[in-house]
Amino acid sequence: MDAFSAEVSNAFLDTNLPDKPMVFVEFHANYGVENEIEFCRTVFEAHDVQRFEVSDNDQEMRELWEARRELAEAFEPYDRDLSPLTPGDITVPISNYTDIVNYAKELGDEHSVPVACFGHAGDGNIHYFVMVNPDDPDSVAAGETVSKKLVERAIELGGTATGEHGIGIGKRDYLAREYNDATVESMRAIKRALDPNGILNPRKIFPSEE
Repeated sequence: MDAFSAEVSNAFLDTNLPDKPMVFVEFHANYGVENEIEFCRTVFEAHDVQRFEVSDNDQEMRELWEARRELAEAFEPYDRDLSPLTPGDITVPISNYTDIVNYAKELGDEHSVPVACFGHAGDGNIHYFVMVNPDDPDSVAAGETVSKKLVERAIELGGTATGEHGIGIGKRDYLAREYNDATVESMRAIKRALDPNGILNPRKIFPSEE
């Protein structure tokens, strides 16, 4: 969760998080969990973590995860002049997670639109909200540019255009960039075999054949 996301959470989910980038890690083990925690601590400290806190309080953990789960609902009321574009859900190799988050922030600064980043660092999945003024065409266009460049960068890094939400309509054009023609045609063949009349979610997933 980045600092902007923490700020939004504090404002609308009644949390008391530091306005700093954070990582939530949950440990489970039948034995030796303390060793795992200490190993994790050494990794974070090697990367200049400012604070490393440990809790075994069930209520505290529930509150943290609840804040993370409900975070997406907090952006709409955060600023009366701004609304999030369609939520993004790209995924990159874990080794490139920092790169894509930094890139999102750079794009936001470049195009003067706030970008929130949060997600599932453990599998390289990042959700991003690009905040725009829906009544300002220039703001919307800038937000769409940021989102487009983020998806393209994720694919360049060996990742995927969508980690959870699916291709649908909005990301059809990225399918051919992510996969070669033969792979996309194999997908089409499976779809035709299962849906010869084209009645199941028509015009979704695949780039137009027109």
